[in-house]
Amino acid sequence: MSFSGATSDPHVAVIGAGMAGLACAAQLKAAGIPTRVFDKGHRPGGRMSTRSVDTDLSFDHGCQYFSANDPHFERHVKSWINAGIASEWHGTIIELENGKVTHKPQTRVRYRGLPEMNSVCSHLATGLNVHSGVNVCEARRNDGKWHLLDVTGASLGQFVGLILATPPQQAEKLITHSPSLLAASRCVNMSACWTVMLAFTEPIECSFDGAVIRDSPLSWIARNSSKADTTDATECWVGQANAEWSGERVDAVKDVIAAQLSDEFCRLLNFSVKPAYIAGHRWKYAIPETPLDTGCLFDDALKVGLCGDWCLGNRVEAAWLSGTAAANRLLAAK
Repeated sequence: MSFSGATSDPHVAVIGAGMAGLACAAQLKAAGIPTRVFDKGHRPGGRMSTRSVDTDLSFDHGCQYFSANDPHFERHVKSWINAGIASEWHGTIIELENGKVTHKPQTRVRYRGLPEMNSVCSHLATGLNVHSGVNVCEARRNDGKWHLLDVTGASLGQFVGLILATPPQQAEKLITHSPSLLAASRCVNMSACWTVMLAFTEPIECSFDGAVIRDSPLSWIARNSSKADTTDATECWVGQANAEWSGERVDAVKDVIAAQLSDEFCRLLNFSVKPAYIAGHRWKYAIPETPLDTGCLFDDALKVGLCGDWCLGNRVEAAWLSGTAAANRLLAAK
């Protein structure tokens, strides 16, 4: 990649500090390219974030686990395990349909972050130039560079290359200079997902730690506390609603949604005890309806690209592969 008139300032900006953005920034750093990462969240993680309540409760309220099929990604997962920030999750995963339990074959290894899912992203962010709590609202083209501005209109710097590791809907306002990227990104619809976090002071007697549900507003529930290395009596569960149900209520009141999903959770498990803690969270752009089946989107002339799990699927591995692909495309750009 050519950096004419290079200075000590970062040459590339990456927007989004989830798995895709961090994988991209790490690849660029390894190639010796100064990079700055911006994220509007209070810490890196994206949908691998963890919600902590006081010192007692913890919820992986986005992704609960990940798997590894690609050999390159698998090598990185093994390095995370060696570093003590990931391990296998041996939770029992079943299927619920019409009130009946169907055990699914354990055909793949599942991994979790240690002590929480967010630990993996925190590990990746170490050594990177990450700026959290920054909302990039405008990307201007000046003299062949990208000039970024925050929500207040303040300058965030000028960059030769720009990578947007966000849902395509959030990237649109920043890629208006590239009609080809804009058109391609608009082919991806992202479904919403309402999530409920529940804590119980009494144990829930069930034979599983995670369940795919076929006939309920909830499509997935997981015993978050089954992944914790603790003997705490409090049980923490995460439930995620299906795309259709979430989409119909995308602008609903969070507390109302949380109460509805809590009631549904207790109905499914035939559990009458009210939760000691309940909270809801809306992932507005959660799951791609039809992934693009390409590593990333990239405009070589403008040195701007888009990446995320929506390019390849809806898995952590897909996000990592997409971020790595975007970095490689940028490095190959002339």
